Amino acid sequence: MTGISAIGQTCCSAGAPVSAFLEIVQAKEKSMSIQLNYEYKSINLLIDNNDRLENDQRTRYGQNVSFKLDYTLNSKWAFSALIPFVHHSRNTLSENQNSYGIGDLSLLTQYNLISNELHNVNISSGVKFPVGLTSHKGPSQIFLSPDMQSGSGSFDYLVRASYSKSDFIIPFMSSLVSLVYRKNGTNESFGSSDGFAGRRFAFGDELVSVFGLRYLKTFEAGFFIPDLSLKIRWSKSNIEQGVDSPNSGGKWVSIPLGFSFVPDETKSIRVYTEIPVYQDLEGLQITTDFLIGVQFIYNRKGNKFYK
Repeated sequence: MTGISAIGQTCCSAGAPVSAFLEIVQAKEKSMSIQLNYEYKSINLLIDNNDRLENDQRTRYGQNVSFKLDYTLNSKWAFSALIPFVHHSRNTLSENQNSYGIGDLSLLTQYNLISNELHNVNISSGVKFPVGLTSHKGPSQIFLSPDMQSGSGSFDYLVRASYSKSDFIIPFMSSLVSLVYRKNGTNESFGSSDGFAGRRFAFGDELVSVFGLRYLKTFEAGFFIPDLSLKIRWSKSNIEQGVDSPNSGGKWVSIPLGFSFVPDETKSIRVYTEIPVYQDLEGLQITTDFLIGVQFIYNRKGNKFYK
């Protein structure tokens, strides 16, 4: 018995989100950036297809602290490594469930096809390695569901393409369009234990598109950059024992927005949130109703945060 939720998985995969951190900000040649990100996510919105329902006494939230190291080799190539520390918490009618641990390691590469003062086009790809735990159990010693684990137990593959333009419509405003595809592998033995080989489980593949705007405002103390985006995410159903898992997959529409402060070319701090506005899901699911985060970036040689 693996303890997979009968109500269906949440909108989230195991561990921390990866697609949101694929971008490597354009930097000087042979430059290294350190990025630290904290994110809190409330997962308490009960959806039946596209209808919002009154939630019961169950509550769910997730937190993660992600460490990302970016290295820009030259004007064309950049590389990145991302590792999160993850905390999941779910209070059900019968018990309080928690999991803590290091998540999966992601290694990423980015290639700039076009990079000048007005236009930037790049493509990225990455592999997520299953180093995070998939054996967390609740107080009843039953394995927690896959979305409550620190890792996915699978190799996952990511591809991203993006286009940004400076001076979009008005001076000092830039636009960004990005598309991310994530191909999730399969955990061949989720919930394995003595005398039980486990079950085959895979999170559904997903596609995420984002259209965003940033505006640069200069002050004596530095640069102030508000940003606003529209994000659309499609996910296939999870696959369990070779068949589509009920109550998983669908479409989500949300509005990410944030504010960055850049005192100089070596440091940047950003506070952000993501507000869900529409869901069209497969079956009955509990999904995200609120997200907030803080991001800090330090670059030893200076970084064009405001491009």
